[in-house]
Amino acid sequence: MIRYALMINVPGESPATYSKVFETQENYDWYVGTGDMDMATILMKQLVAEEFETVNLCGDFDDEILQRFIEIGQGTTKVSAARYVPEELQKLEALTSLKEYGFISLMPGIDQIERLQLLSKECNTHVFLVNDLEMACVAATELVEKGVDLIELCGWFDSTKTQAVITAIHGKVPVGSCAI
Repeated sequence: MIRYALMINVPGESPATYSKVFETQENYDWYVGTGDMDMATILMKQLVAEEFETVNLCGDFDDEILQRFIEIGQGTTKVSAARYVPEELQKLEALTSLKEYGFISLMPGIDQIERLQLLSKECNTHVFLVNDLEMACVAATELVEKGVDLIELCGWFDSTKTQAVITAIHGKVPVGSCAI
């Protein structure tokens, strides 16, 4: 079974209060919030101990934390953080709200978009699981229609796939990827 986690920085929250699991016979995905970097470090160590193959971090985790988590992963857990190309970063820096957060993740084998929500006073996370790029573009369009402030993509979305998502939403919100 492939074990994947997305770690989101959400002030005031913890894995006990802000998490969802989506599981199939082949995959176990955990979407989880942490309230601060100490809590995130503890969670990263837990994910490594539980043999998660991949951990994606939301774009709020800086390069120093990313490097620390890569070291914690000891080469057995692949760790990456959402980053933005310069044009998308400009759009991100101009935002006045980050309350509505969209995330699109690859989930092989599903035949329709699966939707998860994590809600709090600080941040509402809308996770859409997709099985291919076409479904991701549809999901991104729906997220924009829902009013998300930004969209981040799992590590499957290389620069070409990320650009396809940006094009599909006509650049209406910033889009970052854990593969950039």
